[in-house]
Amino acid sequence: TCEHGQTSQLPKALIKECLMAFASQQTNPSKLQKDVVATFQSLGYGVNEEVLCTKTGYSIDAVIILKNSEVAVEVDGPSHFIGYKPTG
Repeated sequence: TCEHGQTSQLPKALIKECLMAFASQQTNPSKLQKDVVATFQSLGYGVNEEVLCTKTGYSIDAVIILKNSEVAVEVDGPSHFIGYKPTG
């Protein structure tokens, strides 16, 4: 299963290679994301930052650790990419 529950028609080896390449990209947390994480931490919550989703390769901004569960938090969403211009 791939993103959005769809089945990929790519060979499994290529899917794995693509996922590894996608997941190896360096993350760059925004100031807003750092502030949100710091706020959760100041409230006493455990927080894991930039958690790799093994199913999609996406990086989750923060995972808040609750008593019996974890909650994924996406802080900036696509605003990271508004005005983004590739350089190569």
